Amino acid sequence: MIYSWCALTALLVCAAPRADAVEVGASSKVTRLILLGTQGGPRITGERAEPSNLLIVRNKPYLIDAGNGVARQLALAHFQPADIHEIFITHNHDDHNADWGTLMGLAWTNGNTVPITVHGPPGTQSMLKGYLQYFAPNAAAHWMESSRVQPSNTMRAQDILGPGLIYQDDNIRVTAVENCHYHFGKGTPGYGWQKSYAFRFQTPDRVIVFSGDTGPCGHVLAEFAKGADILVHEVIDLPAIEQALQASTPPERFERLMNHMRLEHSTPEEVGQTASEAAVKLVVLSHIVEGRGGGADSRYIDGVKKFYSGSVVVGKDLMEF
Repeated sequence: MIYSWCALTALLVCAAPRADAVEVGASSKVTRLILLGTQGGPRITGERAEPSNLLIVRNKPYLIDAGNGVARQLALAHFQPADIHEIFITHNHDDHNADWGTLMGLAWTNGNTVPITVHGPPGTQSMLKGYLQYFAPNAAAHWMESSRVQPSNTMRAQDILGPGLIYQDDNIRVTAVENCHYHFGKGTPGYGWQKSYAFRFQTPDRVIVFSGDTGPCGHVLAEFAKGADILVHEVIDLPAIEQALQASTPPERFERLMNHMRLEHSTPEEVGQTASEAAVKLVVLSHIVEGRGGGADSRYIDGVKKFYSGSVVVGKDLMEF
């Protein structure tokens, strides 16, 4: 399995693995995984794009999450919006769902006439209704030079109503399980209906699991990821985040944010425990949430390695596996 990354500049795109790419297991010509965006949280940086992943099976691409800027990341990976026809959203936080509507709109404006379907938690269908209303002025303005197909005929949405099989075609079988990212209290807007999911993709030659955003989840994720070839798991640098927030955040908000970080995100050690119990072949760390100023990748790898003896990679935008 070869991974590579390249500088995100206007003059350089990721066309092939670098000469110094690292070998991690066996590569596959059937199933490819590209990390489009590896930044954690709704934080815009120049180093990483917002969360998104591209799974390509028998040359057909599938999109997992669609944070801000996903269309540009697709272009850097040599794909266009109209190439994508199935989108899977782990949960309704804007760093994961902000641009799936925009992606559909760009595809339509550039002549797409084939339906694109987004599969996401409850609320996804209502988001599409809102997006179609938002997109209507653009559609009217482009109508004369467009394919004359109504946007509503190319943009579709399916709410994931619970765990189990959520999608299947000749290339992939996708199952979902609720993870441990949400802990809504009674009376809060998301209580009782908002869900956050992990996804398991079975392809002809690989099993790839995406944790989604999640805190410690008992044995749930370990059972779900059992025997996977690749586990793409979120990770945070909790001490660095605490230090950064303490210096810049009012006390009341600081406590709320730290409670969220402890309960609803995962430290390297927690990732390692899950990966070890699941006996996965490779851990790819993504959705990286750092303190200010970043730091060495070793602090993530060393934490995972306390519990997991397999291969660990700290993801970077446009790495391919």
